Amino acid sequence: MKSVQVGILVICLFTWQNALSQTLQVAEITVTGNQRTKDFVILRECPLKIGDSVDMSNIETIRKDITRNITNTGLTNFVDITFNPTDSSSVTCNINILERWYIWPNLIFELKETNFNSWWASKDFERINYGFSIDDYNFRGRIEKLSIKIQNGWTRKIGINYQIPGLNKKRTLGGGIEIYYSNNREVNHQLAYTQDSLFNKRDFLKTKQIIQEEIVGRVKLEFRPKFLNTHRWIAGIETILIDDTIKKANPNYLSNGLTRSQYFYLSYGFKRETRDNRAYPLTGYLIDGSIDQHGLGILNKNDVMLTDAIITVNFHHPLGERWFFGHGLKLKSTIFGNPPYYFQRGLGYGQTNIRGYELYVIDGQHFGLYRSNFKYQMIKKNTIDLRTLFKNFDKFHYSLFLNAFGDAGYAIDNLNAATNPLANKLQYSYGLGLDFVSYYDLVIRFEGSINALKEPGFYINFTKPI
Repeated sequence: MKSVQVGILVICLFTWQNALSQTLQVAEITVTGNQRTKDFVILRECPLKIGDSVDMSNIETIRKDITRNITNTGLTNFVDITFNPTDSSSVTCNINILERWYIWPNLIFELKETNFNSWWASKDFERINYGFSIDDYNFRGRIEKLSIKIQNGWTRKIGINYQIPGLNKKRTLGGGIEIYYSNNREVNHQLAYTQDSLFNKRDFLKTKQIIQEEIVGRVKLEFRPKFLNTHRWIAGIETILIDDTIKKANPNYLSNGLTRSQYFYLSYGFKRETRDNRAYPLTGYLIDGSIDQHGLGILNKNDVMLTDAIITVNFHHPLGERWFFGHGLKLKSTIFGNPPYYFQRGLGYGQTNIRGYELYVIDGQHFGLYRSNFKYQMIKKNTIDLRTLFKNFDKFHYSLFLNAFGDAGYAIDNLNAATNPLANKLQYSYGLGLDFVSYYDLVIRFEGSINALKEPGFYINFTKPI
């Protein structure tokens, strides 16, 4: 009897292995769960086409690729891919999605500092933007993005941004337009340094009247031939107007002591995206680079003429069931021209910061930044049905990561080194952190660090670490 059971088991295993090694033809691809998104938008992210031959032993890799591509559109909270053989020679593929909520009538509340921690150090409530915007991240169900903004506060701004990713039938060409006007009564016009402090402090000039205005118009063209690579071109004209008050405080705020700068802006960029989730990646890599040109010497030969090159390379590796390692390098170089203060950005702005230096700004014409993370997933992705009145918010997921990190950065400043003491020196930090990750790209990071100045610190951030 035992020999019969063993024989049946062997036959079953052989049959299963044979099925997995089969090559089947895709008979149908369906999309379900989409209430607003057009089917062709989701199918654009699927590397399979009807009539393709699929090696069933490779089905898990195909499933991961489809899930990654759709997740990184930012249209979904959940993606589920199933393959069902219809007969001995064909298979159907179903893509089931749970859409996000796309239309947000937003009340704007932005802290106009380099990050939350630098604002918290001053708690200056005048450095806050507030207002109203309407953002549709899936306009017409075609993954078009439309944003109309009316903003008050530290920066008063009105503008419109419209992005169309599918200009042609194959949806390989995309385009966009951005137009806005803004003004300020207070500006960061230079770095300030006092001998009794190691802080690279940003110095602000404040008056009761408008002292800076910006008028920007840009158009963008994108080419995404398949799934992972994107080429982008941006062209525009930008105008900056400043009051004599700024010029007197810093004659190098704009080029050659100008109070009006108007120039053409040109940019070419390339991105290769293989990360599993761009909001908080655990596997894959990103390569993103651009060459940016401010000014061509056409409108005014004495105006700005700068050429910047920037490249970012990030890698994310799974090390085991719950262990992950991520690291990345970002380089920037001003390869032509000497940037006036308005155009000079080094370390400390947005995500271009060394952890542990959240209260610092290290300007420079060139910089390099390396960041690394070891992560342990304390709580695996857990899904809860909240049973709300809105289906787009029902399925809530969260996970928790403990991590150890180490960063290093170097900024080269050949223009303002006297007021920028942290430049032209290697800066580094290390520490421990706890990351909470949830739906709608929510990330909250709690980090304790020690930097090269031997300063301990505790900081809160709201974006992915790498």
